[in-house]
Amino acid sequence: MASRPFKQFSPAEDEIWRIMYERQLPQVERHGTRLWLDGAQMLGLQPERIPDFARLSERLQELVDWKLVSTDIQYSDGQDWFEALARREFLVTEYIRDRDSIDYTPLPDIFHDAFGHLPFMAHRRYADYLQRFGQEAIKFKKDERRSLGSLWWYSIEFGFTWEDGVLKALGAGLMSSYGELQRALTDEVQRVPYSLDAFERIDPSPHRMHGTLFIFESLDQVVASLDDWLRVHPPREAVPQTI
Repeated sequence: MASRPFKQFSPAEDEIWRIMYERQLPQVERHGTRLWLDGAQMLGLQPERIPDFARLSERLQELVDWKLVSTDIQYSDGQDWFEALARREFLVTEYIRDRDSIDYTPLPDIFHDAFGHLPFMAHRRYADYLQRFGQEAIKFKKDERRSLGSLWWYSIEFGFTWEDGVLKALGAGLMSSYGELQRALTDEVQRVPYSLDAFERIDPSPHRMHGTLFIFESLDQVVASLDDWLRVHPPREAVPQTI
């Protein structure tokens, strides 16, 4: 993907960021994993405005040898997304949700990318895992890796984990959605231990909130879940790579 300059966001867009940041931070500080909390501090995220992504990219390169890449695509094609991960590139959208969608949006906007994902990316082991996820994903044809997308969805986007016996949100989708995280901690959502067989029977959708979410014992189990999937779904043939 050709490099392009990062968008300069307007004061009105910065204001939406501020509202979401100040609303979500107390909930994340209470229910989010330390991995996210430490990463947000390492990156220096602030509520006042949308981050300077050129500077943030430099910081990630210092920490984990990743860079950010600007895109105007709101929902990247899976192939493009996984190929970027394999190159240690994280695609950052240039869209921020409207005021009437502050609690929840099905599209991964700039708040989801920067507030949800990037604090996790500040940690070497996590960032290395995402690269390997991309490297393995592009070995499969799109129709062969559908349930691999479910693994990403229920771990990286909407997973829970335990910390000192306390349930904590681990997924970027939970961290960046006030409405989703709030609901995920109620009796409206069934939270069950991670099971490859179980999540493969569920068809995830970005257009509705979840009824079932999965709990991982630790980041170790998240990393091991990719190997679990690969044992059940070995690649049948080499797929041409474009990275």
